[in-house]
Amino acid sequence: HTCLEPVIVIMSVRRVPWVTSNHSRPMAKSHARRHLGRLHTRTRMGSDGDFVPSFAGGISPERFAANSLKRMITHAAARIVLKQMEGIAPQTGIGKSADPGAADVNAPHHHTDAERNVANIANRQKLLQDMLTDVPMGADPNEWLLELARKDGLLAVRVAEARKGYCQDGFGWDDVRRLCSEDVDTDNQTLLQAIMQEQYGGSDKQQSAQ
Repeated sequence: HTCLEPVIVIMSVRRVPWVTSNHSRPMAKSHARRHLGRLHTRTRMGSDGDFVPSFAGGISPERFAANSLKRMITHAAARIVLKQMEGIAPQTGIGKSADPGAADVNAPHHHTDAERNVANIANRQKLLQDMLTDVPMGADPNEWLLELARKDGLLAVRVAEARKGYCQDGFGWDDVRRLCSEDVDTDNQTLLQAIMQEQYGGSDKQQSAQ
């Protein structure tokens, strides 16, 4: 009997120049920069000439990934600011002082600047914690920041600045590319092994049964 073995081809897509129907050659860098705002309308080709389709709304896969990363970075920035406030305020918890001799930050009146600062930090800390817990960060993290700004504008600005700093200097962009590439390679190997096991393992069982 002749067995038609399945042939599985996994093609990789690498970074290639953006081209348009009006350009037979890749755009120059200076020309490409003027079109960054309209990249999602371009036709992108893979390493073997395969068309890379856009996502819903006509956005490129890179823009889709960037939107997801921006939401994650905003969430991380909010947690960074929250942790900073936990370190500044001499507290073990919201509204509770670690120093038994210190004034209660929940008291209606604070007579010293130190007490007022602790109370202010504690209130903002609680607000940010509640926002992270109770208000989902949807597809647009700016909407979440605007909601925070309606309650405390300075706190929202602080989170926005932390987001910019983390994006530029803190986030491991090279690590993301490396980890994603490693995961894809590992997952493909696991997938191929599973497919081969399904194909050939099932054939062996059928032959044994016959």
